Amino acid sequence: MIMKKLQIIIVIVLLFAGPTAIAQMDCFKFVRSCDDGRREGFLFNGQSKSGQFDTGDTTEVTMVAYKGMDYRITACANEQDIPGVIQLRIIERIKKPYWDEQVISESEEMPMLDEYGDEMYDDDDEPMMEVITTTKTVKKRRYKMTEQVRYDSKKDGGEFSFTSQMTRKLHIEVIVPGTIGEGGLAAEEFVSSGCVGLLIEHRKGILNGFGQ
Repeated sequence: MIMKKLQIIIVIVLLFAGPTAIAQMDCFKFVRSCDDGRREGFLFNGQSKSGQFDTGDTTEVTMVAYKGMDYRITACANEQDIPGVIQLRIIERIKKPYWDEQVISESEEMPMLDEYGDEMYDDDDEPMMEVITTTKTVKKRRYKMTEQVRYDSKKDGGEFSFTSQMTRKLHIEVIVPGTIGEGGLAAEEFVSSGCVGLLIEHRKGILNGFGQ
């Protein structure tokens, strides 16, 4: 009786969830179907992702790469629904210091002095005044965020393997190819949906890699 109730509840949830949620469930473990690097000693990393996407979609995934570990990052898609090659861009956002310089002007009314350094007076025996303006440069150390593209599959090709020589946060842009319509332009009527997997693998550091 309990099992029947659970089955009824599951069916009701799926009905209310709609086709999008059901499709996401179908794609939940799709990343497991990507070609892996087990022959090279890589292991599945829990930061891997799966999901349903439309052609032309772009998403960003953040991962942490730990010091002394090798990583291999690849992507795959259901070729029947999403033709073409998934593009990956690995970006690292780094805070870089710089000096912010500001020139500050200060004005002050001072007594006028003669060539001997004595104060000057007018005909009413009042001290003659003049406005002296001085400037100084103030430096402040500030930081700005810069982006470094560590890898772009469209330009660099192949798969991306590296050794992280420090613990760092990386941002992975997953770019799903758009469907091409007439005249080489992407057309909405040609948009399709399918499963995409972002496979992140790791192993104890062996490879050389970027070290900054």
